[in-house]
Amino acid sequence: MDQNIVEIWLRKDPVRWIAGAFAGAFAGIVMIGVSMLFMALMGDDIFAPIKVAALPVLGASAMEAGMVMKPIVVGLLAHELLCVFLGIIFAHFTGTNVLSALLGVGLTWGIFGWIFINNLFSPSFHDVLTAERSAAVAFFAWVIFGITLTSVSFFDKLFRRS
Repeated sequence: MDQNIVEIWLRKDPVRWIAGAFAGAFAGIVMIGVSMLFMALMGDDIFAPIKVAALPVLGASAMEAGMVMKPIVVGLLAHELLCVFLGIIFAHFTGTNVLSALLGVGLTWGIFGWIFINNLFSPSFHDVLTAERSAAVAFFAWVIFGITLTSVSFFDKLFRRS
């Protein structure tokens, strides 16, 4: 059976958008957790992945070593807001709860996030450009983010059941 993709993209489904917001927030937490684990294994500041998200707001001072609360809070808030936004967009444009389809789109979504957000958009902020960031860790984290967005299926089913 052929489906009209444009029809799926044009429909208004607030329940799906809310499911996408939750999936984005969840995927963002998983992404940060994986990044922090890799930073710990590499012997680096484990809060660096969170602090990088605070760089556009706080400048270079966001990367102070250790557990400095202001960059961590600002970075986590900025990171999660972006992830929620990306989750809503992902949920809107997928329009399905079929895991195999979500997995393929999620993987693609993660790779495109790494290319466009991590490598093209973020470096437009001078402080982000000059920060020492691992492209390999970022790639792996973005792929994990995209794959974890498949949780939109769980949240969609959960919210439609209530």
